[in-house]
Amino acid sequence: MAALRTAIPQNRPAKFRFSLVITTLAIMLASCAISLAQTLTVLHSFNGGQGDGYNPSAPVVIDPNGVLYGTTFGGGNLHACVLGCGEVFEVAPTKLSTGEWKYSAIYEFNGDKDGCCTYSALTLDGKGRLYGVTYQASPSDKLFRLTPPAKPGAFWHFQDLYDFTNGFFPATPLLIDTAGALYGVSPFGGSSACGTYGCGAVLQFVPTKQGPWIENILYQFTGGADGAYPASIVLDSATGTLYGVAEGGGVISPNCTYTGGCGTVFSLTPTQAGSWNYSVLYSFTGVHDGGPYALVPGLDGDFYGLSIRGARGEGAFKLTPRKNGTLAPRLVHVFSSQDLPVDYCGYPPSFLTSEPNGVMYGAIFGDIDLYFGAIFQLTPPGGGTGPWTYTTLWDFNESGPDLNPNGVTLGPDGALYGTTNGGDSTGGTVFRLALPSQAPWPPSDFCY
Repeated sequence: MAALRTAIPQNRPAKFRFSLVITTLAIMLASCAISLAQTLTVLHSFNGGQGDGYNPSAPVVIDPNGVLYGTTFGGGNLHACVLGCGEVFEVAPTKLSTGEWKYSAIYEFNGDKDGCCTYSALTLDGKGRLYGVTYQASPSDKLFRLTPPAKPGAFWHFQDLYDFTNGFFPATPLLIDTAGALYGVSPFGGSSACGTYGCGAVLQFVPTKQGPWIENILYQFTGGADGAYPASIVLDSATGTLYGVAEGGGVISPNCTYTGGCGTVFSLTPTQAGSWNYSVLYSFTGVHDGGPYALVPGLDGDFYGLSIRGARGEGAFKLTPRKNGTLAPRLVHVFSSQDLPVDYCGYPPSFLTSEPNGVMYGAIFGDIDLYFGAIFQLTPPGGGTGPWTYTTLWDFNESGPDLNPNGVTLGPDGALYGTTNGGDSTGGTVFRLALPSQAPWPPSDFCY
């Protein structure tokens, strides 16, 4: 292991500037909400053929020019894999006045040395390069980088940065600091107190002048008061501090019915000596929170996230820093029709992202047979007090055109962009959801 790399702050004035990582869905939605008459446009429909992808399984990342990048689980190279080995794609606006977009496959996996069937979310750096994790590669899964080609229209250059020989690869998207180091969490590794695969770890990947990158383990969870199974982290680029949530562990309170603990919020602070100090900022109690699996930054240093368990049902939470360094919890929204939900009309939120004005957007993945998923909005109360407003922006059951949204990303034009997986019915899509310029919007109940 090399000397640890400290996350280098950006020289820009702000209290917090965060990068975001999120992980997979884990809770059950039970919210009967209002559906809004928005405008959703399909930018590309995947067909799984040569030169096209099939079933994207992650949100898109967007560059400052509004170009979308993402990955697909199948399609692309049909010679090495029966259903295609998957690809990395680009969807670029060509004529904004007429709403024309162009789809391009910028890299196709070959199923051997570079892997197959990736569901990685991508990370974009300041030079326009893309980072992700490829799976089912020989001899091991890989951290990779794609660099734009010198010749327009050619495939991007694939570079193997690090091989995960132990199989303990990180969740994506990865965070990146101004020095080019990458950060991620893995539910594997760490103490064996949680079983064969460990309690999880926080990882750092440091670039070298040549040859493979270096992996540093910043922290290994023990499954006790410190937490277990890290699920999501954010990076405070002003200080280099990492903040995250762990789904299990923590100080077990009487209201926590999960024997392994209801989870923690933690921080990892870099020191001048190159080490990292780990601190538990909050232990989830199970009263209205527990099993956190998503964390995003909010205004003035607040954190927002999604949690699995709670006496009032599953919900979105807010954590506000106190002067003593701890966090004060608050329930933002309960995803249920009642305090103890009995009639479910949806599936769990699988994604959460924040807008500079404090509004939160999320996606509900859904199911091919019962519920096709939705895009929702959480709006903070005026003046900072009172209840938040939950709104369904798009209901795929009512309006289509596909199913199973993977998440949404706010574009530079103020619209939401994302992908749908399609399940077993279609190859999925890339979409743009235009938001109305003012509220209120016409409601319609989508629960059934």
